Amino acid sequence: MTKSELLEIIANGENSGVEFKQDNIRPEQLAKEIVVLANLQGGKIIHGVDDTGSVTGISRPNLETWVMDHLKNI
Repeated sequence: MTKSELLEIIANGENSGVEFKQDNIRPEQLAKEIVVLANLQGGKIIHGVDDTGSVTGISRPNLETWVMDHLKNI
């Protein structure tokens, strides 16, 4: 995905296939969103964006590792 494609997705807002999540999301909440999107045949979770579409960023180091480590225990 290119930067312009990502910005277009953000500009279009959340919908049934796109969810925005801030950096402070709890693992249980993230797991629920993943299950919902999987049940809808897929989608995108954009981490570091709030519900209004404002890019809030990610302060959590090693986000991918954090997600994998915390979701496997749920």
